[in-house]
Amino acid sequence: MHKLTLSVNGDVLRAELSNASRGSHEALFLHRLHAVLLVSTGCSCYDVAHWFGENPRSIERWIHAYDQAGLAGLHDHARSGRASQITRSMRQQLAQDLHDVPCACGYPHPRWSGKLLARHLETRYGLNLGERQCQRLLQRLLKSTALPT
Repeated sequence: MHKLTLSVNGDVLRAELSNASRGSHEALFLHRLHAVLLVSTGCSCYDVAHWFGENPRSIERWIHAYDQAGLAGLHDHARSGRASQITRSMRQQLAQDLHDVPCACGYPHPRWSGKLLARHLETRYGLNLGERQCQRLLQRLLKSTALPT
């Protein structure tokens, strides 16, 4: 029997796997479970992390979570930390705002920036967020939708 090859590049496949695993809680659970299974067969956390496009430390955390709680340890749990000030409806409206150039919202700027987004959030929604936080929010929204850059 001859060796099989794929028609796609390994990096493309890793990106597809990463995107698919973040599609739902169940997909993320299965992604973690596969990583734990590979480590249980003798693969190193570093190899598995490379194959799955993850950080080796994440693989280690999943192994520890499985050791402590079994399969339940691999499910996505509620995260601690501060709740977002931006509600789902605000986020949807904001995505629509950002889909247009800032000029459409009355700003004399050609592109959205963290500083401009902070100003927009304060003016339109009464939220006072830092410039760096707005830069991260803008980056997340640009990834999740096809916004103009």
